Amino acid sequence: MDKIIQIKKWAKDECAANGLGWFWDVHLLEVEKCAKTILIKLPKADKEIVMLGVWLHDLQRIRKIDGNHCKIGAVEAEKVMQKFGYLPEKIEIVKEIILAHSCENDLAPKTLEGKILATADAMSHILSDYYLAIAATGKRDAKSFKKWVMKKIDRDYRKKIFFPFAKKLIAERYVALRKLFKTNHGN
Repeated sequence: MDKIIQIKKWAKDECAANGLGWFWDVHLLEVEKCAKTILIKLPKADKEIVMLGVWLHDLQRIRKIDGNHCKIGAVEAEKVMQKFGYLPEKIEIVKEIILAHSCENDLAPKTLEGKILATADAMSHILSDYYLAIAATGKRDAKSFKKWVMKKIDRDYRKKIFFPFAKKLIAERYVALRKLFKTNHGN
């Protein structure tokens, strides 16, 4: 697990180098917290695989590379893991959970570790100030931002959270966010 500590530090430095300190604070640290909460309930999961997924799943965003979030993220994760001396078998497992973590295009995680990563990622969006931080970037007008948030939190809650205990942990916050970002058009 020493490599995990090194990769965590590397990810923090990568966020800082790309002007995404907020992303580290608001998203990645919250994904870690959520993953650790889930791992307590699911001790048979491979903790190393999950934590590699935590730190490497958003490399496409962190490195600001245009294109498919999950596919590019998996390719970038492979490069990082090779740099840290991981074996090809472990790299392929991590790439697979990164490819499926967004649960889009009918691609859902197949492994327990993949389901944990997808769930922790979704939980982090709902439990942290993720949406407030994105709103602060000012890249969307209020109406389109609200529409985007509503679609994203509903997908996170309905498609990405694989464990009933995890849904229960965030249900109250999910309802509050839906009320907060509800448009005047009855969404």
